[in-house]
Amino acid sequence: MKPEDVAVWERFLNMMPAFFDSVDYDVAVGKGAPQNPEHPESIQADGKILTQKKIDVVGYAGDRTYIVEVGPIADMRKLGQILTYTRLFKAGQPDVSNVIPMVLCGTIERELEDDFAEHGILVEFA
Repeated sequence: MKPEDVAVWERFLNMMPAFFDSVDYDVAVGKGAPQNPEHPESIQADGKILTQKKIDVVGYAGDRTYIVEVGPIADMRKLGQILTYTRLFKAGQPDVSNVIPMVLCGTIERELEDDFAEHGILVEFA
């Protein structure tokens, strides 16, 4: 996360310290870029991780798993990111149920409230 994202995350943690039971940061999802099969397996594995998409936070609370995108503004970019991260997480973890997409922000871009709601994305402000 960028410094401005970390500031939002820290405000949230101060406001709601018990929201999550535990969290994982920078969670890799997706297949990543194709790797050169001539490279050693360890190099291929590192290349995969480096090119996979990264979820800011995966939070766990009881039986709920939150896919969390953090930033100062919930804008169209965040909307696309959270939709993609949630889809990739579910594809990689098909046995995990009750997955909740969440955007944690300082404000939401005008005219987007309905779009986040239509996709079932929880928007929290900090």
